[in-house]
Amino acid sequence: MSSVSLCMIVRNEESSLTSCLQSVCDVVDEIVIVDTGSTDRTIEVAKQYGARCYSVDWEHDFAKARNVSLSHATKDFILVLDADELWLPESSSALHQALLAHPDAGGFFVHIYNQTDADDIDETEVSLNVRLFRNQPENRFSGALHEQIAETILTGPAAGIIVDSRIKILHLGYLQSAVEEKQKKQRNLAIALRECEAHPNDGFRSFNLGVEYVRLKDWPKAIAAFACAHHERAPDALWVPRFYKIFISALMQNDRWEQAQGILHEALGMFPDYTDLYYLQGVACYQRQEWFCALNSYSRCIEMGDPPIPPYTVERGISSYRAYFAIGQVYQSVGKIAEAAVAYREAFQLNPQFTQSYVRFATLLLKASADSGTIDYLAKVAESAGEDSAALVGMALVEVHQFTKGKTHLESATNVERVAEHLALAYAFLNEPEQLRQLLSRCDRDGALRARIHRHLLEQGLQIVQEGLQRFPDSSVLLEIKSDYEQWIS
Repeated sequence: MSSVSLCMIVRNEESSLTSCLQSVCDVVDEIVIVDTGSTDRTIEVAKQYGARCYSVDWEHDFAKARNVSLSHATKDFILVLDADELWLPESSSALHQALLAHPDAGGFFVHIYNQTDADDIDETEVSLNVRLFRNQPENRFSGALHEQIAETILTGPAAGIIVDSRIKILHLGYLQSAVEEKQKKQRNLAIALRECEAHPNDGFRSFNLGVEYVRLKDWPKAIAAFACAHHERAPDALWVPRFYKIFISALMQNDRWEQAQGILHEALGMFPDYTDLYYLQGVACYQRQEWFCALNSYSRCIEMGDPPIPPYTVERGISSYRAYFAIGQVYQSVGKIAEAAVAYREAFQLNPQFTQSYVRFATLLLKASADSGTIDYLAKVAESAGEDSAALVGMALVEVHQFTKGKTHLESATNVERVAEHLALAYAFLNEPEQLRQLLSRCDRDGALRARIHRHLLEQGLQIVQEGLQRFPDSSVLLEIKSDYEQWIS
């Protein structure tokens, strides 16, 4: 079988490189590491795995550094990984099968499982990238940011086909802790701005710039960059389906619903089998309170299943638990509580780690009755899915303001950090400052939890004021307090 070189570029990756190399060292025939200025034990770790290490100056150009690593590879094929990625065990057999079944292929698509935890919601997006390709001098990366090699393989002097493989790589680099530690947002934005300045009419580079603004939640600048990418896009480019999805999402985040609907209509005409677009259609219908349209869109996601990979980037759960959760939201919005509870429970059964679905399901039941029978039933639902019933039931009890019962459950949860936010709320509302202080000192290393608790308390105060205004709509005092709360929350 063909031999494989692992080629990597690294910088201060001591904390993650061991796990990466440990996951893949038995799969490849050689390891080539190009270091761009590490000041920690990165090179020492690499050499423990037999890597040949080279050092270059960092010139703010990922493709340039990547190509240096390729120039030192000696095997038939090159596999590219980053230090914040893990080779999944089932990928070893997929690699062997791909190389045996397609000996003439120029390259292979690899499935990248991107884990994120933004806004405290764990998600996985599956994207495609050419990470395994024939070792030929013509095969080189281009682009200083989000560097690409597919076009070279397809159109270069030694043109070859690119075949989908079942190889899976887990990418942890978009977890908030990793992004903040390496200041990726600031680094990538600077590179993206330089790239757009040097290539003002390049759609892909404008798309990359927009993505960086999305990560910074600067929606107006993201939309402006995406508008340039939309104008300059090549419809058959591999990045275009994902571009449409992110562009539409950015427009929605900026409350530009009419424009989002127009771009969505255009995208569905080009990519009618892209399930994720129908999910976005459901979101748009939901926001306009077009309930029947929203239900149809989310139901269609379930009927369609996951879209084909390639050519699409797929957000995990869009065709299953995420769609059922959204259906539950629609039913709850129109007062069909029984139907909403069924949908939320289905979402939880499809993915027991999607905690929001259980909490929504449980709170609907607890609002009707928080007696011991309901609580015992909810505990059995959690346990049957292999989840910590104390944690899930406790969170739901806090959501319906059963703080004393909720605290009792949460304090016996297996993982206190998992329930820290709800437990802190219980302590705050029960006026237990010492317990709250101890919890925050243990679980709130960066102050983010304290900020969320503060926001929760403000939102609760605003809700009380709004309830008062329903009874006394002309109260100048309540109107003034409402204005103060809204300012504090914003």
